[in-house]
Amino acid sequence: MNENKNLPEIKSAGEGYLNKVKRFFSILCRNDITISRTRDILRMPVLAFLIIALLTLEISVPVILISLFCGVEYTIGGEDIPQKKISFRP
Repeated sequence: MNENKNLPEIKSAGEGYLNKVKRFFSILCRNDITISRTRDILRMPVLAFLIIALLTLEISVPVILISLFCGVEYTIGGEDIPQKKISFRP
């Protein structure tokens, strides 16, 4: 508590930022990405998908683009994100 009543209380500068970062990572963990063609092929948290895609960037970008042209759908959805499909199918 502040001993001088006329001075504003000093808060740590990182409290708001840290809460935003924790909320962002919890959203990435609670929501899934589903890779499917005629049935579900793979389902994983968005955070895991992003980590794998970033670590294998040279391989993952061409694979994702080629798979989109071959009819594979990437569906992102979960508690926080409404379900959205990413595909080149009409």
